[in-house]
Amino acid sequence: MKYAFHEMFFRNFFKLFTAFMIIALFIYILSPFLVPFLFGGMLALALSPFLTAFMRKYNWSKKKGLSIMSLVMFFIGALPLTIFLMRGTRIIIEFFSAQSITVLMQKTQTTVYAFLDKIAVSNHLESDMVKEKFNAFLQTSGTWILNTMSGIVTQIPDLLLAVMVMMLSFYFFLLKEDHIREVFDRYFYFSKSHSDRFIAVLKSSCREVFFSNVLTGILQSTIVSLGALACGIGDFYIIFFCTFIISFIPVIGAAPMAFLISFYAFFNDMAGAGIAMAIIGGVSGVADNVIRPYLVSLGEVEVPAFIGFLAVIGGVIVMGLPGLFVGPLLASLVYGALPIIVEEYFPQEEEIHHTGEDLE
Repeated sequence: MKYAFHEMFFRNFFKLFTAFMIIALFIYILSPFLVPFLFGGMLALALSPFLTAFMRKYNWSKKKGLSIMSLVMFFIGALPLTIFLMRGTRIIIEFFSAQSITVLMQKTQTTVYAFLDKIAVSNHLESDMVKEKFNAFLQTSGTWILNTMSGIVTQIPDLLLAVMVMMLSFYFFLLKEDHIREVFDRYFYFSKSHSDRFIAVLKSSCREVFFSNVLTGILQSTIVSLGALACGIGDFYIIFFCTFIISFIPVIGAAPMAFLISFYAFFNDMAGAGIAMAIIGGVSGVADNVIRPYLVSLGEVEVPAFIGFLAVIGGVIVMGLPGLFVGPLLASLVYGALPIIVEEYFPQEEEIHHTGEDLE
């Protein structure tokens, strides 16, 4: 008996150890692409009901409907993103080649010094200490801007690769959706009703997270970019892209970008444009705090606003920009999917009674 147990242990140990090493090495190789792979899966879950609806309405095959949807997604999302990145890179390179950071800092320093001297004369104040603090701030911010811009330019190829991996993952997950569902039902051992509810909550949560963030961001970016275009400030595409990224910050939204443009306008003696952009900043901030909660409320899972806010902030702290999506998704799963798992193992009395009747 002891010998049989010893043999069974070692036989299973090496099998499990080999499987663990294979899986660990495979995950290690794919680790640079885990985030875009995860995003592709989330996007597939969010758009799965739309693909099914298109297939039923137009009598499309799965490959045909998926190919059309992928092309639409590419032209709506990936293509504009690529254009914005390329255009932004060209503008940044042209700016720094035509005017170095030193010249820009000197020009800014001269303008601010004149402004400080004007305030000091009118209010009988000493401006030397303020100038020293401003010089330190200018040097620090100039170095940070230069390093940030250089980092953005160097990371563009990696970002484009991540977008490509996300789109391929999106296509793969939807193409193998039925097979993935079979694997899920085989290994999770959910009852049919709980399995359907769990998948429905997962799809609804992904759809809610993507649409509430993306649609709100597009709306705010459009408002700020059109306002800047009307005021004749900056490049429409770059302002749109930067505002879209900033709009994912909860509560604050895209307002800081509009206020930054407003400050730039006042700084360059464009009072009318400055006032207009300040008003636009207020409007975009209101849009973030009204439209985003409305879109979130359309989902099947109701997450308390305070918990949702903490999930976004915590996601950003832990994961960076991807946390803007992953944090709210996890919060939604805690309030939507976790109760289904609890019900599976601890069913209510009514559910047990109905199950017994069905068996009879």
